[in-house]
Amino acid sequence: GHVVSDDLVHWVDWPVAVWPDTQYDRCGVYSGNMFADDKGDLCGLYTGNGRGDGETYGMLIRSMDGGLRFHKKMVMDNQQRPNANSPVHWDGFVWKEDDTWCQLIGGATEGGKQGAAWLWKSTDLVNWKLQRNIAPTIKLGNYWELPYLIELGGKHVLMVGAGNPYWIGSYNRKTMVFTPDESNPRQIDMGNYYAFNPNMVDDKGPGGEKRRILHAWVTGPKTPTKAVPSWQGANAIPRVLSLAGNRILQNPIPEIRALRDKHYSFPDLEKKNLLRDIKSDALELKATFVPGNAKSFGIKLRVSQDGKTFTRVYFDTASRTFGADGQAIKTGLQQSYLKPKENVTMHIFLDRSIIEVYVNGNAQTARTFPDSNALGLEVFSEGGDAKLKALDIWKMKSIY
Repeated sequence: GHVVSDDLVHWVDWPVAVWPDTQYDRCGVYSGNMFADDKGDLCGLYTGNGRGDGETYGMLIRSMDGGLRFHKKMVMDNQQRPNANSPVHWDGFVWKEDDTWCQLIGGATEGGKQGAAWLWKSTDLVNWKLQRNIAPTIKLGNYWELPYLIELGGKHVLMVGAGNPYWIGSYNRKTMVFTPDESNPRQIDMGNYYAFNPNMVDDKGPGGEKRRILHAWVTGPKTPTKAVPSWQGANAIPRVLSLAGNRILQNPIPEIRALRDKHYSFPDLEKKNLLRDIKSDALELKATFVPGNAKSFGIKLRVSQDGKTFTRVYFDTASRTFGADGQAIKTGLQQSYLKPKENVTMHIFLDRSIIEVYVNGNAQTARTFPDSNALGLEVFSEGGDAKLKALDIWKMKSIY
């Protein structure tokens, strides 16, 4: 598939870019990374599934008409795989160092004992030579999928797009080794957030500064209704990444404000039945809480007409983590890195079955599948009292 956008919010379908029409990709065209070559032509390296996931190929595509048509060439053969536990190609991450192209591909060490990020190099995008695993000191899992090595805020960040861990540290181009500042990883998103890609950089930051943008796939199990196909993933809201000390900050792109519609602001936060008249399954909310002595607090979304079912977006004061439960698919809790008793601002996006929550530059994604008439909202606190200090709500327009 191929879609284009001027603002990362409104998207237009273009003709299919790549079809599975060769012996190297007949079982699947798996998305890779796009980049401009030395001539400025749009290129990509994607994974061709030749005969099941055990037989993959690195496929180079190039367009000389701005992305309308692509020509493909197999450039990495299945026989070149680093070992029996690693594919030769699986959505590789591409960048350039001086006159050399680099590509990072996930896999495992010999025997499948440890996850690995395999570095390949080429001078012409066609002939690739395996170099090494760039993260030999990191011990996490027995297989890594979708590794990325990016520069952010004067540091290097190694990210893995399956499981979502990341490490901040330094990368030595001469030895080709990444050294993390801390051995334990932090998490991009503990929820239904998969196969992220931080490869996009534009110049639309404040004052024309460059900004790095994270895209990802919102996942989830088969929906509980037969009316919805089981293949029901979607793209998450693009996120702007920045570095603050030893962690990454994530915030939704400001362009998403273009979808704001009717606005509700509540100066009288002591009023009962505060949200009774707001019924919607597409909302943006910003709520600031003073924790008080509450054990947890937050907002209930997609509340049923009888109030018995809902999805709860909540903050746990003891662990200072946040997440979603109720009718939401249960996920891990995301650390907020807030101090005890510090005010908590939840920035929430609800899009039918998708919930994205931002707290203090950290993010959590959840899925929920309520009845279509469950459109209510409620503010809550449990185990004590929390004060709602500010609340703004926008109904959201469609991107179409």
